[in-house]
Amino acid sequence: MSGNLNCLRCGAEMEFIAREKIQLGQTGWLLGDLGNLLAGALETAIFTCPKCGKLEFFRGDFFDDEGEEPGRIAQTRCPQCGVLYEMDYPKCPRCGAKNENW
Repeated sequence: MSGNLNCLRCGAEMEFIAREKIQLGQTGWLLGDLGNLLAGALETAIFTCPKCGKLEFFRGDFFDDEGEEPGRIAQTRCPQCGVLYEMDYPKCPRCGAKNENW
């Protein structure tokens, strides 16, 4: 991303988490989830504030220079040592601090 993206709540610099597809559509009484299958998905870029936890969603193609790989697991930054690691780990692989997102 060119330039900094600051949190609207606390002003800290936002961190890129991942690019994900959000399912569109809704469940209906008559057709159930069929509407979801036909509606498709919206590609989004997700950012988080490391200070207050606020999430920001943007159109996926708006941040094409983030360099993420398709299918990559979302990442988080350790508040203790600062290492970036996969969000599904229960603790930091470097220092062992508890993953606050888990």
